[in-house]
Amino acid sequence: MNRRVVNGIVLAIILLGAVGLISTLLSDPLWLLKQIAIYAAIAGIIYLVYRMVMKRKLGKEYSSYARAAKRSKRRFDDRSSRGSNVRNIAHAKKSTKTSAIKKKRQPSHLTVIEGKKGKKKNRAFF
Repeated sequence: MNRRVVNGIVLAIILLGAVGLISTLLSDPLWLLKQIAIYAAIAGIIYLVYRMVMKRKLGKEYSSYARAAKRSKRRFDDRSSRGSNVRNIAHAKKSTKTSAIKKKRQPSHLTVIEGKKGKKKNRAFF
């Protein structure tokens, strides 16, 4: 099908839906509100069932993640609500010095592989 034909069909469906919605709103608005409430309730029930199924499926992993997230949040909240700024600044300076020393002393886990860069590859192996 041509793209213009598909666009025309989609536009016609949207227009018919809008006309139907407006006519229902003018003729029986209470029925329309009931239908919207019913659809919203059905969508809410489906969402709750989905959440319960996913929570059971994830089980221990999700609960572990939720616990860790709560701990992390508490830890960061405690840092921001601590005493005076002078202590925090002094602590920050001290921690940056110690972390810089630790970074220098840690061995690198990467290794350099020396290759023969000047030698041409033999095309017979490909």
